[in-house]
This record gives sequence, C-alpha cells and structure tokens, in this order.
Amino acid sequence: MDENKRLKAGDYFERIGIFVGLVIIVIFVQFPLSFIMMGDFSHLVNNIIAVVYILGFVLAIAVAGYFYRKYAHPQKMSLTSRDISMIFIAYVSFFVVQIGLGLLNQAIYHQSSTANNKIIYQYMNTNHLTLILMGFTAVFCSPILEELVFRGFLIGSMFTANTRVAAVIVSGVLFAFPHMEDFNVISFLTYAILGGTLAYLYVRTKNIKVPIGLHFLNNLIAMGMMLVQIVLNSR
Repeated sequence: MDENKRLKAGDYFERIGIFVGLVIIVIFVQFPLSFIMMGDFSHLVNNIIAVVYILGFVLAIAVAGYFYRKYAHPQKMSLTSRDISMIFIAYVSFFVVQIGLGLLNQAIYHQSSTANNKIIYQYMNTNHLTLILMGFTAVFCSPILEELVFRGFLIGSMFTANTRVAAVIVSGVLFAFPHMEDFNVISFLTYAILGGTLAYLYVRTKNIKVPIGLHFLNNLIAMGMMLVQIVLNSR
C-alpha cells in the first residue's frame, strides 16, 4: 500500500471482506480433488474434474493477483542472488524448528505428522491422477495463490512499514488456520511459524517472489518425501 496514505475504517472493512473471500477461495479450490478421490466416476469424468481443478487454480491465482495489484500496488522486482540466499537460509532455519516441533508432536499428541499432511498423503496415495494433481498444485500453484493472499494482499494492503512486526504475526497466525484439520497446538505453531517466516521475507524484501520461492522449496521437498514414502510402501 501507499505508505503515505492513511486508511479509514471503511477501507479496512473493504479489505478484510476481500481477504475473507480470498481465503474461502484458497480453501474451496481443493474440493474437486475430493470427487476424484471418491473413485466412483469414469476415467472421462475424472479427467474432466482434473481439468476443472487446474482451471480453478488458474482462476484463483488470477483473482488473487488482481486484488494484490489493485490494493498493494507492488513494484516489479526480480529475484537477486541475495534473495535466493535468504530463501535457503530461511528454509534451513524453519526445517530445524519443524524437526523440534515434530518431536513435540510425537511426544504430546502421538502424531508423526500434521493432520493436513496426512490428508495430502491420502490424496497422493489414492491413484496416479490424484498423485499428479496434488503434487503439481502443491508445488507450483498453492505457493503462488497462498502468497498472493496471505502475504501480498494481506500485508501489502493493510500494513505499513511501521507495523511490520504486527504484519508478520497476523499473517503467520491467519495462514495457520486454513491448514488445520484438527485441534493440535503443535501443528498450529508449525504452520504459524512457517507463515511468519514467509511474511518476514516479504516485509524484508517487499518482493512477493521471495516468499513464493521459499513456499515452493518447502512444498517441493515435502512432496518429494511423501512420494518416496508412497513408493516404499507400495513395494
């Protein structure tokens, strides 16, 4: 947003309404995959649903991008070598934290992974079509869509340089809620810290491509590990 423009109450209500709508889109864009997972349709119908699923993501990204550009007024920026270094450092740091939280999750809730990751694993393990669709969208589509919503629009349209700490906290907490499939404090902290890390990169660089890069790397490695597990379990 324009750092010199002071938002009024009505401006915040408008932006909050748009943000809620975008979050609903983030949640519902995954629904078509559930129909394929049921396994009650023909190959032709499943393929049609798959096309609708991908087109849904394309449309969702276009809508999120439109509101991001309209309200956040981002500058066109490319990734620099410094940005890439920050992405890898942030990933390693989060990975270490994730290991620690994973051990706590096992000790307290007796869960080896978050409920959200278990659902993703079920999607990928259903059949080859759901594996391909979930793997593709989780790595390439979700990072773009979620960063445009939770970092680009949320922070870019409602926070300023003077409220960076609040932006990181709020973005991290709100990012965690759509990823919660059960009431698990450790899982919530895991996603909140990931969201906060992504938010920190955005407010630090003002370049939406940086958190997208970290989100892409995190999901790529996570999907790769799930794929290896599926292959090993199928033997």
